[in-house]
Amino acid sequence: MAVFSFTIYSVLVEKFSDYSSWEITYIMLLSGAVVFVAAAVVNAGFSGAVGELIRLPLRDSGFLRAILYQGIVCSVLAAFMSNYAISAVGVNRAATFIGVATVVSIVSGVLVLGESFTAYQIIGAVIIIAGVYVANGIGKSMKRE
Repeated sequence: MAVFSFTIYSVLVEKFSDYSSWEITYIMLLSGAVVFVAAAVVNAGFSGAVGELIRLPLRDSGFLRAILYQGIVCSVLAAFMSNYAISAVGVNRAATFIGVATVVSIVSGVLVLGESFTAYQIIGAVIIIAGVYVANGIGKSMKRE
């Protein structure tokens, strides 16, 4: 489902390349906020906890910080950079960098969470980075010849 969703997203971002990356990001985030807030309110309504849902960010500062971090830093920055990359280099080249997120996750887990760094992870990271390099490096050299 994630790959299918990313495919649809990539095609639509490239199709609407007449709009700026900021405009596309704004519409994406606004649409997501409307859908997911509506789903949360409906879900809370069925369980009779709408008041609890509304008070949660005000009562729990950790929850509020997490929402702001996710909403501002992660969503806006990541969506903008992804939209910009697709508009700048095209869907095919931008898609080759998806695997780099896995490498970043592995490194973050090791550095931030103190997780183990196994030989399998090293091999996987090397394969991912090599794949990105080959996909982008060979494509450039073939066009020059």
